[in-house]
Amino acid sequence: MGPIRGICGCSEASLSPCRASPMARLSRIGHLRCCAFPAMASDLQVKTSPRPQSRLALEVVVPAERCQRSYDKAMRKLCRTVRLPGFRPGRVPQTAVLQQLGARQVWITALEQLLEDTAQDVLNDEDLALLGKLQLQDSFDALAQQFNPGESLTLNMEADVRPSATLKTYRDLEVEVEETSSEGMLADELEQRRRSASTTVPLERTTAEMGDVAVIKLVLPPPDGLDEEESPGPREREMEVELDEEDETMSRVVSLIVGMTVGETRALPSETNGDDVNEGGSETENNGPARQDLDQDDETNRVSITLCGLKARQLPELDDAFAQKVSRFSTMAELKEALGREIDRQVQENNKENRQDALLDMLCEEMEVELPQSMVEKEMEVVMEDFKDKLRARGVNPDFRLSDKLLEQLEPVKLEEARRRLQRNLALETVARAEQLTVAETELEDQIQALRKRLKARQASKLDPTKLRIFVKTGLLREKALAWLEEHNSFKVRTAMAENGEEAQSSPALTSEPTESIHEQI
Repeated sequence: MGPIRGICGCSEASLSPCRASPMARLSRIGHLRCCAFPAMASDLQVKTSPRPQSRLALEVVVPAERCQRSYDKAMRKLCRTVRLPGFRPGRVPQTAVLQQLGARQVWITALEQLLEDTAQDVLNDEDLALLGKLQLQDSFDALAQQFNPGESLTLNMEADVRPSATLKTYRDLEVEVEETSSEGMLADELEQRRRSASTTVPLERTTAEMGDVAVIKLVLPPPDGLDEEESPGPREREMEVELDEEDETMSRVVSLIVGMTVGETRALPSETNGDDVNEGGSETENNGPARQDLDQDDETNRVSITLCGLKARQLPELDDAFAQKVSRFSTMAELKEALGREIDRQVQENNKENRQDALLDMLCEEMEVELPQSMVEKEMEVVMEDFKDKLRARGVNPDFRLSDKLLEQLEPVKLEEARRRLQRNLALETVARAEQLTVAETELEDQIQALRKRLKARQASKLDPTKLRIFVKTGLLREKALAWLEEHNSFKVRTAMAENGEEAQSSPALTSEPTESIHEQI
C-alpha cells in the first residue's frame, strides 16, 4: 500500500488516506490493543434514540441482581482494603466496615463500581458502535439517592457514534487537477548534486555580494524571557548561508547580509526574528507556523547576525569523474538515464496523488456528514503526532518543546486537517458500501500477516486479533473504493509547465499501483 493509501491510525479503527507511514501510525493505535472485557452482558436493557451531531442517547436499565452484585463486590473490596484497629489487614468483617464507614458510603462505593462496569459493557457492545466515552446525563448525587442494591436502576447516557455520510454523486464527475511535468527536473537534480559535491574557498573581498557563501554567527535571545547569564546552554550558532536570489525561504535574511562587511553585526527586523533560521543553526523551509520557533511577542528579543567571513563556491564539471564521485555509475550518460527514470517515477506518483486529492476534495464538498467532536479530537492528536514526526525527520530534537504561541497557531491547522482526513475516510467508506466492494479472504490474511511481521513481537502480541482484522479490512476497502472512483470518473488535466494557461484534454485515470513507502517506522 502506498503512502496516501496506507493503513493509517485514527479514531475508531479507521484508516486515514494521508501520507503517514502505515507502521508508524499503526503503532499509535491504542484501540487495537487486547481488551479483557467481554461483550455486553445480556441482563442490561438498552433503549437508544439518535441525537444531533452524530450522538446517541441511551437509556440503560440495570437489573436488581447486577446492583446487588456490585454492592457485594464493593463490600468485599472494602473488607480487604479498610484498616481498622484490632483487625488484621484484609480480615475486617462487614459489620465493622458498615459501622466505621456507614451504609450510605458503602452504597456510594458500590454505585461507582456499578457505573464503571456498566459503562464498559455498553461501550463493548459492537452493535452500538459507540465512540469515545459515555457521558452520564444524571448527576451522581441524584443516582446515589435512587440507588438501592435490591432494586433496578435506570441510567441515562449519551455517546458519539460513527457518522453516516451522504454523497450526492460520486461517478461520472469531471475533476480538474494540476499535474507537474518532469521537464527541466533532470537539470535541477544534477545542479543540486553539483552543489553537494562542490567546495568553498575563502574570498579576500570583505563586502558580501549576491552569489557568495556567507559565514555568519547567529546570536539567539534567551528563552522564555531569561537573561543571557541565566540562559541554559549556548545561544550562539555559526552557520553558512548561500546568498542566492532564488532561495525564497531565506530571502529576508539574505537581503540583510548582502552589503555587510566582515565583522559587522546587524539585528534582524522584528518581523523576521526566527522566521528564517532555527535554534539548531540551520536553514529551514517556509512551511507555516512550524518555522516560528522563537517568541516574537517581546520586541527586545532580537536575533543578531555577525558576518564572520566570505567564501566562493566552486562547482565540479559534469563529467564521468563527477558521476563516479556522486553515484555508483561510471559515466554521466548512465547517471542521467537512471536519474531520468527515477524522476519520471516520482512525477507519476505525485500526479496520481494529485488526482486522488482533487477527486476526494470534490467528493467531500458535496458530502453531508456530522462529525462527532470526540472523533475530531482523536484525529487531531494523530495529526499532531504526524507533525512532530516530520520535525524529527528533519533533525529536530525529539524532546523539543513547542511554544505556547506555536501550539495556538497549530490549533486551527490541526482541526482543518483532522476534519479533512475524516471526511475523506467517510467518503471512501460510503462508496465502498454503495458499490458493495469486498476484500478477498486471502488478500486480507496476507495483509494482516505482513503487518504483524513488520511489528515487533511484543507489539503484535498486544493487538486484538478481531480489531486488527477490522482495521486492515477497512483500509483495503478504502483502497478499492479509491481505485473504483479513479476508474469511473474523468480528469481535466492542467500541467504546471503548460504555457498561456492551456489545458490538456480530459484523460482516464492513471492505473499504476501505489508503491510502498520506504520510510516506514515501527
